[in-house]
Amino acid sequence: MVNFRGDESHLIRVLSVIAQNRNGAILRGQCLTDSGEIVVSREEIVARIQGRGVAVPVLPGQWWAMKGKISTKRFINASGYLTEQDQLEVLPGDAILTLPLGAHIVDYLNCNPRFKGVGPATSDKLWKTFGDHLVEKLDAGDRASLERVVSQSKALALVRGWQAERLDKVIQWLGANGLEPAVSRRIVAHFGAEAEDKIHENPYRILSFAAGWREVDVFATQKLGVARTDDRRLSAAVEECVYRRFNRGDTCVPLPDLIRGIRRLLTAENTQQHVIDAALGFCERAGRLFFDRQENAYSPGASVLEDRVVKCIVSRQGHLSPAFNVDELINGYETREGNGCPLNSEQRAAVHLVADHHFAVITGGAGCGKTTVLKAACLVLEAQGYKIIQVAAAGKATRGMQESTGRAVQTIASLLQDVTEGMVIDSSGPAIGHAILVFEADKVDLITFSALVRELPHTVKLVLIGDPHQLPPVGPGLILHSLTNGIVPHVELKVAKGYESEISNFANSIRNGVFPELHANGPVRFTEICDSEMAEFAFKEYLSSPMDTVVLCSTRALAKNINQRVQDALTSSRSEVMFRSKETDFWAATRLREGDQVICTRNNWHLGLQHGSMGRIVSVDHHDGDQIGKIEWDDGIVRSFNETLLDDLKPAYALTVHECQGAQWKRVLVCLPKRNKVADQTLVYTAVTRAQSEVLVLGNRLAIQEQVGRNLFINQRFVGLSKRLEVTKLSA
Repeated sequence: MVNFRGDESHLIRVLSVIAQNRNGAILRGQCLTDSGEIVVSREEIVARIQGRGVAVPVLPGQWWAMKGKISTKRFINASGYLTEQDQLEVLPGDAILTLPLGAHIVDYLNCNPRFKGVGPATSDKLWKTFGDHLVEKLDAGDRASLERVVSQSKALALVRGWQAERLDKVIQWLGANGLEPAVSRRIVAHFGAEAEDKIHENPYRILSFAAGWREVDVFATQKLGVARTDDRRLSAAVEECVYRRFNRGDTCVPLPDLIRGIRRLLTAENTQQHVIDAALGFCERAGRLFFDRQENAYSPGASVLEDRVVKCIVSRQGHLSPAFNVDELINGYETREGNGCPLNSEQRAAVHLVADHHFAVITGGAGCGKTTVLKAACLVLEAQGYKIIQVAAAGKATRGMQESTGRAVQTIASLLQDVTEGMVIDSSGPAIGHAILVFEADKVDLITFSALVRELPHTVKLVLIGDPHQLPPVGPGLILHSLTNGIVPHVELKVAKGYESEISNFANSIRNGVFPELHANGPVRFTEICDSEMAEFAFKEYLSSPMDTVVLCSTRALAKNINQRVQDALTSSRSEVMFRSKETDFWAATRLREGDQVICTRNNWHLGLQHGSMGRIVSVDHHDGDQIGKIEWDDGIVRSFNETLLDDLKPAYALTVHECQGAQWKRVLVCLPKRNKVADQTLVYTAVTRAQSEVLVLGNRLAIQEQVGRNLFINQRFVGLSKRLEVTKLSA
């Protein structure tokens, strides 16, 4: 029998944890008064915290403030007696972890498993020595004072355990107020023990940790009492609009767009123009927002990054390379390569450009001979005395580049890691300096390129080679695409070589807005298929020849669907990657398994990885410890990984076209569903140029022809690099 008595609030000391997992936690505890005394009228209570209501491990000895519906259950126990048990049903948001008061800290330290080796005698001794000041010693991490009473190992256990409890208290507080555990943990990792004070000081700081505006605004206004006209709220709305656009690829926001974005974030009573003007003025005065002459708004970060690129380019304009007979070297290259590889006038001009300038850009579409130019340019640079470093955006691109040029190639991420670890790039040594050639530069975003040039002396020669007709980089900004208007030394390769492949011809037709008729057999094929059958067809086609094959999709949902099918077919019986959840302290599954192909979705330069790095999970580790597995990446390096990388990993059997980041495969299956508003000529062109030997396009012909004829989405990205270069040149 169950007797419901309505909502009650209780302070509960945990006696034991019955269960805890992703569905919540069930605990047995004692009810306490506000001062920590046991409520004698109620011996024990069972509390169940539902769903996502608990974001940290529940441990014996902890104090929890809970609110929920309480009921009394009557049942026959194992001894045959009629027993009553109070049960508290706690909804998400109604459970807060607290810390003990006064002398109750003795029992807290004694019972909590985080304080290993601290028994009743030790905790009594600590209380008798420090009394109410014990909490101050623990808060300060004062091991020296604690070691006057206990051993070094116990003092360390006390400090670490107390710090973990304090941080969990903040995480649970944030979680109870609607924030995701992952966001809460990022906040705590950044601010440490000051996290709660920092959030009370300005709750909109939470936005910097990938939280959504709505959840943060509700927390700030309804939980912490921030007024709707508070400067912190108004300025946060302005910055949120700018950073949202930055995450979409824009480095600046036209003022009318910014005002519309602010109106969408703020509630109706705060959309008056004078309120928005005040918010913009406040941000500008505080240095949180900059405007250019065209009234485009920049965040400080975007402005600094673009300025760094401008300085990189301008500082190289005055440098002259050693004079050399470039044509003689080109003639020698043509002779060695044979009669099938004569350079046309555009290619010769491109080689001269590389030889003469310290910053140069070479662009060209599929089959226009960019690799030929690269090989000839390397010979010229070596003859001039330069030490050559070739880099590419993606690990898979480095392999193709290395095979084509016969020279070592590395990813930008690995070069950045080398420089960070002490590699010196300067003008010393037997060579007159370094020349860095960046292939697939169209896939290099502002953040990556800025990080690269920050580490390079202005004496280093830089050459960017790429195809501006490809999709823009996944990250913000445009580098190569912004440098093709004549403001920097640039040669465009327009003439397709007559011996180029059918894939190149197909790609160039798409670039011209035409989806051509295709043969039933051959390296380029098309299959008419409806959206509902596309995932199953692509899945089966992938399994027919999975080696060096990828499925490229125009939507995330389709890629996810195909990935799940392939995983179920290929790796479902293999060991699963597991990690010990910080929320539950139990092992949690990831759906990634040994043998799975994976892609890194965020720059992790300290690991030598970047957005678009791909690999295969080669081993799984289920032992307690930081390492949970190993991945062999596309740069040939096997790296151990831990839980922190999981948020940046996803299966890579099927990818969105945006995710492929300059990589190439022998066989590419291109899925273009009819119901898709984002597919355009650039996306389709990018997808088919990822294939080296074979490409199969799936979709509806009429719909694809419409997509191929659609306006280029790249033209909708707002960046300031070209304008900054023009202003700098005019003022020079």
